Amino acid sequence: MAPMAVVRRSFVLLTLSMSLATAFQPIRRSITTSFTQPTSVRSTYPHPTTTTTTTTRFMSSDDDNTPGLPFALPSLNQIFFVWLTGVAGSRLIKLAPLAASGSASQSILINVAINVVLFAGCLTVLINSLRGIDYTALEGLDSKSLANQAGEWASSDIIPTTYKEYKVATFAGGCFWGTELHFQRIEGMMATCIGYTQGKITEPSYEQVCSGTTGHTEGLQLIYDPTICSYERLLTALFATLDPTLLNRVKNDKGTQYRHGVYTHSLEQAQSASKFVENLQSQYGDPIVTEVLEAKVFYPAENYHQRYLEKR
Repeated sequence: MAPMAVVRRSFVLLTLSMSLATAFQPIRRSITTSFTQPTSVRSTYPHPTTTTTTTTRFMSSDDDNTPGLPFALPSLNQIFFVWLTGVAGSRLIKLAPLAASGSASQSILINVAINVVLFAGCLTVLINSLRGIDYTALEGLDSKSLANQAGEWASSDIIPTTYKEYKVATFAGGCFWGTELHFQRIEGMMATCIGYTQGKITEPSYEQVCSGTTGHTEGLQLIYDPTICSYERLLTALFATLDPTLLNRVKNDKGTQYRHGVYTHSLEQAQSASKFVENLQSQYGDPIVTEVLEAKVFYPAENYHQRYLEKR
């Protein structure tokens, strides 16, 4: 086969695979399970534990009643890269004896080189996609990011109630980039972190959550100064960005990973959220389906997601 024909065939193969992965992304996001979204208050908060800087409660066995699969399914991107790695590897096995014979043609050598690059590149992508998030490397409070501290809490299965003199709150309002920027602009907001919550598996990645099978929703955890900003102010900010009657949807983002919710860290927050939703219901003909549930362990997202729109 002519060298240029080999290059063209490999380029077409890679382009087709990436195009299929992109094209099937909406389908992958739609493979979800519909969740019932109660708005009642649950009064099962365990007694908090006070440390020097944080009032916390720890995840209990009762907290495991969560939606989603107990394991992560591979994403379509991972499946495609496994396939590409296999294709490139099988070609190398066939071509290696010819290349090592000393009498290989130029087209064979070029074919070997292309498949070595393809194999190494796809394998690197696969390995990176399987690595967990390094919470210790996330942004810290010096940049008004709660990600590093939230990573410490997540690693210890801690559900914080306060941090120093500040209170902790968790919300979900669709794509977490826009939700974070919206809350960053509120006076009294001390730090924010975007990540994943209310799901089944621990320390999920963006790829896993996007599959819609882990039960997580894209969320925002924050600390705020209650002497400047009330919890009701935060609730008002959340519901101003979404239609609370749409199940598993915020604007154009659809799927359980985009469901909206208020995840309360104390009985006081739960009562405030329930009352707020009850009063808000009179403005809508359809029932409000926004989740009002106790907060569960919040897992920070990858560093490139943190303060994403603020950096743009």
